[in-house]
Amino acid sequence: MGGGRATSRGTVVFVEETNGRHGISTIAGGEYQSVSVPPMMGKARTRAIGLCQVCLRGTFRRLVTSVLGLCLFFAAVPCPAAADLQNASLAVPQAQVNPEVMRLPVIDGNDIRFTHVSTTQGLSQTRVPSAVKDDQGFMWFGTQYGLNRYDGNSFRLFAHDPRNPNSFSGVYITALFKDREGRLWIGCEQFLERFEPRTETFTRYLIRGVSHISQDSAGQLWLATGTGLWSLDPATGQTHQYSHDPNEPLSLSSSEVKSSGEDRNGRFLVVNSEGLDEFDRKTGKVNLHVPLREPLPEFSFYEDHLGVFWIIYPSANGLAVFDRKTNTLTRYSIFDQQ
Repeated sequence: MGGGRATSRGTVVFVEETNGRHGISTIAGGEYQSVSVPPMMGKARTRAIGLCQVCLRGTFRRLVTSVLGLCLFFAAVPCPAAADLQNASLAVPQAQVNPEVMRLPVIDGNDIRFTHVSTTQGLSQTRVPSAVKDDQGFMWFGTQYGLNRYDGNSFRLFAHDPRNPNSFSGVYITALFKDREGRLWIGCEQFLERFEPRTETFTRYLIRGVSHISQDSAGQLWLATGTGLWSLDPATGQTHQYSHDPNEPLSLSSSEVKSSGEDRNGRFLVVNSEGLDEFDRKTGKVNLHVPLREPLPEFSFYEDHLGVFWIIYPSANGLAVFDRKTNTLTRYSIFDQQ
């Protein structure tokens, strides 16, 4: 806001600094006189806020002296750093979360037949967090004690053998994935392993803690770990790590990565302990963040045949749909709301 009043003696423009102090210019006898003081170290910034009447008795020289004194004072007042202003402008866009939880109707199904397979049939351990089917028709099960191959009748176990340096490096299977070439990739408590089913040989990669593996349309593998997201080129073995950087606003929201994957439109999504990030693989920057304000020990997503993007996470609700056209998250529950 600005205001003032002209008199027979003239008017004076009061200029307010960002710290509330004032500089002065005069308009007298139809002529405009002012003190033009350049910014000092980029810190003395002013804006005109109005006109008010003052007595112009005396010389303009005194006004000049006063203004110079004020500007010298302003120069000592710090302003926000340019880096801080730049970081604020680079904040990752946030998706909207619908505050209403939708009730999802559930019916009992009877069109799927289950057969229980356990250690009595030869499975090495009963906790099976991952399973894949290879190109030869074998089923592979990752357990807390080794990798099991199942032909429909019997099991064969692959586990670490201290007498064989070329054997599988670990015991506890944390991730299992079949790439488009038919090779198996296994994460365990030791390192990442690649298994060639035809030759039954392992190749070791010194990446620890892999909990999820995916492959994008370019053939690149993406590895989720507790210390960030890794990319791996299967042809060259070249790797690169991406993690959260508190000094980089567009980095991953968290280094505790749970899973990742590419949707049908080519967008790459990364699940971490803070929610879901849309990740630009060329720049290594996050384009959009979908917040989920609940503890997330486990978290994944699935795009169905209709293109609906489902998010699965452990909570009182546990299921959500992300609309990628409106960038809106809607949560669902199979329980009656209290």
